[in-house]
Amino acid sequence: MITRDLASLPKRDVYRILSSLVIPRPIAWITTVDEAGRVNLAPFSSFMGIFGPPMVAFTAGRRRDGSLKDTHRNLRANGQAVVHLADLPLLQPLHASGAEAEPDISEVERLALATEASLQVAPPRLREAPVALECRLNRELDLGPASTLILLDVVVAHAAERIWNADHDCADASQWTPIVRLASVVGPNYGALGETFRLGPSELP
Repeated sequence: MITRDLASLPKRDVYRILSSLVIPRPIAWITTVDEAGRVNLAPFSSFMGIFGPPMVAFTAGRRRDGSLKDTHRNLRANGQAVVHLADLPLLQPLHASGAEAEPDISEVERLALATEASLQVAPPRLREAPVALECRLNRELDLGPASTLILLDVVVAHAAERIWNADHDCADASQWTPIVRLASVVGPNYGALGETFRLGPSELP
């Protein structure tokens, strides 16, 4: 067993080790809009669903100069976002949208991604994404000088018909290939949900 005391290591080493162990990580592909109406698009792989109140959470770092990333700044300005989950056919644009760009550059336009209007929030939805969650900012939790945990209330959920199980009125994981983030010595690396398994109720021996 390999053991590392994370409290004694530099932050860069801690991130490398922990991100390689906590896998696979779902990716939030988030659209926001700025004051001029420009659409920003960015992926965040420190992301999770919260199942009590309908919420999602993601961690936003900062740009290299210490300023807020566009997604974070736009959320502070208007409190609205759409969180998408992408599947394997969208891997290339998802990866490309992670490149750091000037705030006046719209990744949606640069990558020629089709959008459609959301129902309750200003940021548009990506037409080809199989899942889109319209969200409003709930709160932020400061995690230190370079990281913020952002909690979003999910107000509307959209899913492609091809991944939906009408009998159970929910998505069927066996019908799509959601992209996940991995980590290794050489990266960035991605994966996709493959074979799924169904078991009966759990019972203690």
